[in-house]
Amino acid sequence: MSFERGKGSKDGAIADTDRAAPRRARAIVRAGLRYWGWPELIESADLLVTELVTNAFEHGLGDVGLRVYLTDTHLLIEVQDGSPQLPVLGNAALDDEAGRGLFLVASTTDDWGISPDGTTTWCSLPF
Repeated sequence: MSFERGKGSKDGAIADTDRAAPRRARAIVRAGLRYWGWPELIESADLLVTELVTNAFEHGLGDVGLRVYLTDTHLLIEVQDGSPQLPVLGNAALDDEAGRGLFLVASTTDDWGISPDGTTTWCSLPF
């Protein structure tokens, strides 16, 4: 699925028109997990989709793509943001209001990474 980026989403800011994208993405992923028979993955998938889609709108370029699929052992989530700038695992202080997104992704999944061209961040959740 793809989410069209509003004109104001860039450089750490999300346009008001784009604030609903993570919520829409979660709803679609929840429906897919229920359909596939994996409702126990919904809570973790909600967190992962929210973080990756939000980061894509805050720091990416162009439209945001989301791909979610199952392998024999994992749920894979890929978010494409169109930016070759590599995401960085932050080291947020206790009182920081941001900078924990990729830490949450790394803490929740068994693996995560970035495509060689830097435009896609992915993670895998075992089941």
